[in-house]
Amino acid sequence: MYTTFRRDAVPVEYINTVVCEDGYRLRYRLWLAPGSTVGTMVLVNGMMSHSGWFRELAHLLTGLQLHVVGADRRGSGVNECDRGDAVSRQILISDLRRIIEREDRGSPIYILGWCWGALLAVNLALELGQKLSGLLLLAPGLYPSQQVRRAALEQRILSRDADEHSAVLRAPLSKEMFSKSANVRDFIQNDCLAQRMFTPRFFRIAGEMSLIATARLPQLTQPLLLLLAANDEAVDNEQTLKAVQRLRRTTVTSATLVCHHGMQFEAPQEIVSQISRWLQHDYGFAVRPVWSLP
Repeated sequence: MYTTFRRDAVPVEYINTVVCEDGYRLRYRLWLAPGSTVGTMVLVNGMMSHSGWFRELAHLLTGLQLHVVGADRRGSGVNECDRGDAVSRQILISDLRRIIEREDRGSPIYILGWCWGALLAVNLALELGQKLSGLLLLAPGLYPSQQVRRAALEQRILSRDADEHSAVLRAPLSKEMFSKSANVRDFIQNDCLAQRMFTPRFFRIAGEMSLIATARLPQLTQPLLLLLAANDEAVDNEQTLKAVQRLRRTTVTSATLVCHHGMQFEAPQEIVSQISRWLQHDYGFAVRPVWSLP
């Protein structure tokens, strides 16, 4: 039975800016918890999405007294410069570290990676080690489904002679994969901030991140919460679960929710209930929901 959260007020959403190591002015979202915070939760979005896709989930997470950060990637969301591109894998990791350093409040820090964002989250977790208190992976793109792999390969073949810096590659996920809900599909279809085209360079960087994340997954030391979507058409759930079950240097908690790949749209309360139980019981972190409960 999942806890039902009822909010008495909606937390204010802010846009903050951090200057990256190469001078890029990176904008990202913040949702402030009411009263004192007991930790910071950094949300890392997928390839074509942005932190606005986490809005409902972020609102619920602030009810756990968490300072919530929507760590947008350069060239995505409200970041108009270099759309669909990135300089290197290390720059993307550095960008995320800059955001975390800016928002560090001296309390435990957790990173939540959804879809492609799980690759970036794992890459960063491998670098941060015990500086990171925990890692959460939602419908992670570590092991894409055959359908997604095929679509990505087709895009690479079509762009063999394309300029490395031109956004000519289409995202390998369709809106139908995220949800069967007409409202969710309409939102994705009409989202002017969604990034649907990418450069060959970004695809190459994404491939590097994937190889490193999967090859070095056994080196993770942070407590891990894995939430899979039972009806996910974008992720190979069986392969993902087998991979995390082989981890020996950390504790792993996993659950499968009855939803599609866009689980933050379809099951935000269930996700937050799983996170709350994980923080309280599996990791021993004291969380007391401040939103009133029915």
